[in-house]
Amino acid sequence: MTDEIDHLQQPVVTVARKDVATLRGDFTVQQALYAIRQRGIGEKIVYFYVVDGEERLVGVLPTRRLLTAPPEQRLSEVMLGRVIAIPQTATVLEACELFVLHKFLAFPVVDE
Repeated sequence: MTDEIDHLQQPVVTVARKDVATLRGDFTVQQALYAIRQRGIGEKIVYFYVVDGEERLVGVLPTRRLLTAPPEQRLSEVMLGRVIAIPQTATVLEACELFVLHKFLAFPVVDE
């Protein structure tokens, strides 16, 4: 039981996936799909994370929204701008609480 409790107090970054799929907000849907095909993506992508030119998180793009949007539309117009993120300083327990509270399939883990 102590091991389980210790695990919950670990920093979330020790268990977070590292193969995050990011796309630039100024891309069109067509450019994004081309970039995805060129780079490849992880095997369990549910959300794409939209970043600005300085690699700052600016939005979340569910895969279904990407696939159903018009090719000429900008990702900044399709993405969800209200992002709930887990700070890299959070524990596994704190991350679990966010999953229960918001019922999302994934969260971005961000630094300052």
